[in-house]
Amino acid sequence: MNGRSFVLGLLDLLVKGFLVVFAIMFISKYASVAYRYGYNIYNQTPASQYDTRTVTVSITDTMSVMDIAELLENRSLVDDKYLFWLQERFSEYHGMIAAGTYELSPSQTPDEIIGVMCASNIEAQEAEAEQ
Repeated sequence: MNGRSFVLGLLDLLVKGFLVVFAIMFISKYASVAYRYGYNIYNQTPASQYDTRTVTVSITDTMSVMDIAELLENRSLVDDKYLFWLQERFSEYHGMIAAGTYELSPSQTPDEIIGVMCASNIEAQEAEAEQ
């Protein structure tokens, strides 16, 4: 009986130790991901600083911001679709992306890309304000 309780106690200690190590690794990994996203939301860098080619992108009315982000990631205009979604969410242009065809470049920051896609909405709002 004494030997069995010792083995069960040791097994209990090993399982708890494993869970603690797993929790520390989990928290560490996702804390670094959260920090990277938080840092990159406001400290934006282009997908490629030296790639000045232009890419034609067509946005429709039915596309969500995540659909647009996925399209931009597939065209190598942004590095991370989830980060782009967050950048749009926290930008001054939130909810203002207009349908249309745009010439974009990987050398543009995400905020510049969003600004280009929102230009027609901003112009329309300014015209309304003048009336």
